Amino acid sequence: MKAGMFKPLKNKAYRSLFGAQVFSDLGNWLDFVAIQVIVAYHWGLGETAIASVIIVMGIPWVIIGPLTSVFVDKLPKKFLMITCLVLRIVFVAGLFFAPNLYVMLLFIFLKSTVAALYDPARQSAIRHTVPEEELPEAVTLSQLSVNTMKIVGPALGGGLIALYGVKSPFLFEAMGFLIAIFFLIALPKIETDTESQHASSRKGTYFMDLSEGVRHIFSTGVLKTAIILSSIAFFIIFLYDGLFVFVAQNLRFEQEEFGWLVSSVGFGSVVGALLLGRWTDWKNKPIHLMAGASLLSGLLIVLIGLGSKGLFDLPKPGWMAGAFLLGLLASAEGVPYGYVLQSETPKQMMGRVSAAATSLQTFSMLGAPAAGAVLARWIGVSWVLIGAGIATFILGSTVLLLRSKQSGKNASLNSFSG
Repeated sequence: MKAGMFKPLKNKAYRSLFGAQVFSDLGNWLDFVAIQVIVAYHWGLGETAIASVIIVMGIPWVIIGPLTSVFVDKLPKKFLMITCLVLRIVFVAGLFFAPNLYVMLLFIFLKSTVAALYDPARQSAIRHTVPEEELPEAVTLSQLSVNTMKIVGPALGGGLIALYGVKSPFLFEAMGFLIAIFFLIALPKIETDTESQHASSRKGTYFMDLSEGVRHIFSTGVLKTAIILSSIAFFIIFLYDGLFVFVAQNLRFEQEEFGWLVSSVGFGSVVGALLLGRWTDWKNKPIHLMAGASLLSGLLIVLIGLGSKGLFDLPKPGWMAGAFLLGLLASAEGVPYGYVLQSETPKQMMGRVSAAATSLQTFSMLGAPAAGAVLARWIGVSWVLIGAGIATFILGSTVLLLRSKQSGKNASLNSFSG
């Protein structure tokens, strides 16, 4: 084993950031479960209400995050993150006492707005505290936290609701954010090249600084490819993500067994992150790994779609194994993307670039569930899944082909110049 994926945790600053992220990620998933249960079961509202929750959650990431990212790059990261966590506790209290959907949507919007400030600040703090050679491991640990909490959060949220009532996850979420604050209080001062930032702010206006992050994305080939690839992939995933419960029904999974299928995806993503953290040679060709994972995911999604259509059958453990592989391949796309975002972005622009990239991804996801629902009514759930798999395969194979051609050209030029 090489240096190991846990090496960045020896760094006190990163250890504080990672500890805060674990409890923040856990809180986010506790929140997501509680809101859906309250809206659908406690208040008896339908699909439109759930859709409004998802849209209101996403809007701040698309609009407010990028617009405020200039200030994220210039403000002290530790102060900003602690302030965001304090505000999140306040807004979680608002969710706890919300008497109806409209008040709940207001506090969801406010909490998502603060989260859209917190995440670019966290990304920027990682870039300023982790040495270049440890970035793959640091990004992998961050992805590991996200993937693990996708499993732990919903399971814990469901248990808390059963034991203590429908609103109890909000209390535990607030406690998680409070623990995250204590981790950040221990965060050492982050050195952020303030002199160069002050010089930049004197030379340019707000809009010049804002556009600088977008220009950097489109002028950096690897970063641009990674963001576009992940944004398109997210759109395709969210075409069928909301329909996955109906796919499970077609595969003869009972209501209580659906959780097994979802947990298999989550478990696969955790294992994938662990494997990528142990072997980091992929950092030499991260786009190739992303595209290859997309290609294989496409084939797997088509097979699941064909099974949902009834064209062939597997025992339930076989379908769970397929879901596990889908999660593993999702990590093979997510971890390299995070590494490219960190390694191809100057430290002083991390907030702006991260917010712009997240905005593009979230924007691509917002319309996908509605489009998937319309397509499902038109051609059926199974064909939506098959079509999404074909599109994912084409996306991965096209990017892989283009990158291979470019690598071949670069090798020829180096040989000629040599």
